[in-house]
Amino acid sequence: MASPSYSPLASMGPQGRWRRVLLIAMIPMVCAFIYYAFESSYIPTTFKPTQFPHHNNVSLPENDSSMATVIKALYAPILHPVDAANFTDEEGTVFKLPQGEPRFREKLGKRVLIVDIDSRSLKGEGQLMNEELKWGHMRPLSAGMLSHYMFAMIHGYDYKFIRAPDYEDRWGTWVKVPMMREALKTHEYIVFMDSDVMFHYPHLPLEWLLNYWNMTKDTLAMMSIDPDEPQNYDAKGNRYLNTGFVIAQQSKRTQEMYKNWAECPSEKRYKGCAKWKLEWAHEQAAFGNYLRYDYDRPDDIKVLPCVEANGAPEAENRGGCKGIFVRHYWVGKGLLSQSLADQVMQYFLPRLHSFYLQESRHHIIDAKGFRIDGAELVELTAEEKATLKNSDGKNQKDEGF
Repeated sequence: MASPSYSPLASMGPQGRWRRVLLIAMIPMVCAFIYYAFESSYIPTTFKPTQFPHHNNVSLPENDSSMATVIKALYAPILHPVDAANFTDEEGTVFKLPQGEPRFREKLGKRVLIVDIDSRSLKGEGQLMNEELKWGHMRPLSAGMLSHYMFAMIHGYDYKFIRAPDYEDRWGTWVKVPMMREALKTHEYIVFMDSDVMFHYPHLPLEWLLNYWNMTKDTLAMMSIDPDEPQNYDAKGNRYLNTGFVIAQQSKRTQEMYKNWAECPSEKRYKGCAKWKLEWAHEQAAFGNYLRYDYDRPDDIKVLPCVEANGAPEAENRGGCKGIFVRHYWVGKGLLSQSLADQVMQYFLPRLHSFYLQESRHHIIDAKGFRIDGAELVELTAEEKATLKNSDGKNQKDEGF
């Protein structure tokens, strides 16, 4: 069986194409396409159908059943505007943009790179690079990376998975630093996420979040603060910034920062940094103890609230870090698969329901204008119809309860 092939680092630009990304063709997405592509033809026309309005449909190209088309059908009707003044979450909380004109008013498209970085082969059962991936046997981190790929497809961003070389003398997570630096040579903006990190609202564009979190032209990177727990404090008594979710902006100063970060354990610039080669929290501790204090201009590093960009609802008791916009499942990596399912179903279900009502003339038969006499249907008189209005639900339970 042939092994997956990968693009070299030199082809990371928007014009390059990763030739062998494995994607699960989820049953709900396939169902979405089937509902859009076919109409029922077997419903009898004996009874008058109930009519419902048609809202927010999407025209699909004929003879195109690609995953990109299915994604468009599912998410395009409800994409949040990039420069909308506010966003209301699933709990009804309204989040408003800062005062003033938003910086990002149009989609950034391929100027944004959503990047996964890993030095492991990931070819085991249930892992992303295995040629077979089944829902019931998927490893949690595969779900995370597939959600990153899906997010890029939804919004038209570029996506790359970088198979990084290993450092011989450092913990594996260190490889993200030089690889992010390389990615910033080809893209204006990059979003790096650990494989246990997900955007909670796939229809919410990155540009809106950049406006909301106020990324300026001078911002180098954005990271979330870690929970208020003893292990998350640096030598100066400040909480670490979590490097599992990073938004970075291309600039000479950003390149310099990443270079110094990657070289931190050499101790040419930062004495004592070598301890973080293998000691937890590795590259995160290096950034927290050294880089954050070296790059301390007002807009250099934007610190994102833990409640918005770290943790998950299951971790809310740990400093309120419930991940409103970005979920980081360090609280339980087993939650990733369910979160991926939620990312699809919370959008698929309303679309399926809307389509059900829209196409009701094909499958809803209104027999309420008849009464049952033994085995026969007898049309009601006007008086019987009036009486029926007051007896709806007779001898029935509420959905079986």
